[in-house]
Amino acid sequence: MNRAQKEAYKRDYAQAKAEGKPFFPYAVYKDLLIASLAIGVVIALAIWQRVEVGEPVNPASTDYVPRPEWYFFFLFDLLRIFKGENALTPVIMATFVIPNILMILLILTPFIDRGPERRIHRRPIALLSGIAVIFFLAYFTKLGSEAPEGLGAGAEIELTNLTPDAQAGLQLFLANGCSSCHMIKNVGAPGPGPNLTNVGGRGPDFYLNVIQNGRGIMPAFEGFTDEEYRQLAAFLDGLGTEFR
Repeated sequence: MNRAQKEAYKRDYAQAKAEGKPFFPYAVYKDLLIASLAIGVVIALAIWQRVEVGEPVNPASTDYVPRPEWYFFFLFDLLRIFKGENALTPVIMATFVIPNILMILLILTPFIDRGPERRIHRRPIALLSGIAVIFFLAYFTKLGSEAPEGLGAGAEIELTNLTPDAQAGLQLFLANGCSSCHMIKNVGAPGPGPNLTNVGGRGPDFYLNVIQNGRGIMPAFEGFTDEEYRQLAAFLDGLGTEFR
């Protein structure tokens, strides 16, 4: 800030102080009135739009599709964008790195835009930052609200060239809740299991071993017949190679 800007600021400040109203009781009364009005509106909305109590939760269900509340849709869409097969995505990038970077930038904004001017049209950094944040939240909230809801009972994964064994394996995949940890062709959960879209090509024995004995955080699946194990392995072995 140069000397002319400082002098202009001092003149404007002195004029505003001379013509303005005192903090007490004017500002205190105004803040109390607006706060009371906001609380009253919240109470009225809570009475008018009551939250319904649904059926008791069934922990054994495999067809329930969890969805976040609308104000978390932007994070929900970040999870979809940063879906991957390594430890950095999506959990760390989408839920920790990017939100904290944005929070740090928000905290640093007053230190970056250090001008004394309070008129918003003369503070381009603050104005553009506010617009960018609002646009980011609104856009990703919209994307998250329109995102596929994942897989439940009766859901379908569109794949071509499925053999009869692979089709049976796909139905086993859907019926046993595999989609709660895995994603295929952008449908299903983006974690904590790897994306299975292109996981095939290692041979049926490899997938049989994983299904029967577990791997990493994935538990062993018991109770399948030999034929069902074979069908599920055939389905996984063709993902990204025969079945696309």
